[in-house]
Amino acid sequence: MAKLPLPTRDDLDVEGQEIYDKLIGPRDGLSGMYRTLLNHPQLARHVGELGTYLRYESELAGDIRELGILATARALGAAFVWEKHIAPAERAGLPNSVIAQVLEGDIASASMKRLYLYTWQVAEDVVHHRSIAQHTQDCLVDEIGIQGFLDLVMACGMYRMISTVVFSFDVPLPEAGVPPF
Repeated sequence: MAKLPLPTRDDLDVEGQEIYDKLIGPRDGLSGMYRTLLNHPQLARHVGELGTYLRYESELAGDIRELGILATARALGAAFVWEKHIAPAERAGLPNSVIAQVLEGDIASASMKRLYLYTWQVAEDVVHHRSIAQHTQDCLVDEIGIQGFLDLVMACGMYRMISTVVFSFDVPLPEAGVPPF
């Protein structure tokens, strides 16, 4: 199993500590994923800047963003990402019924509003490196605008990348217990 150290703030040099402080700013804490990346502080800074934009600064509504992230996590089997985003999804107002359907993982039988179905489909397409259907794109652009649509695609891609770090270095789950899938 490939593992890297999980540096704490005290393990870092002055520049690394500044990056750590900037990363933790809007977040509830730094998880194993960011701590793994802090073995390369400059890389962590760049990843963190994109993550900060997508999660805290983009125009994308929170429920749509978090649904995209959860659907990406479910499609990848990325329990770490799933666990890190349940609470933000609930805070953003994503209905528990939608979360439960994504957890089941069967988009074909899902029953939810069209905006949520199309959001989930985008996550599936990003995960599986598929072109997004024109109809899906048109419907989402009508609902959330072209910039919101691009933010959604990039959020799904960002969490696909984060999952790569988690899987590659066996980053432990944020909470002890049984993984959700």
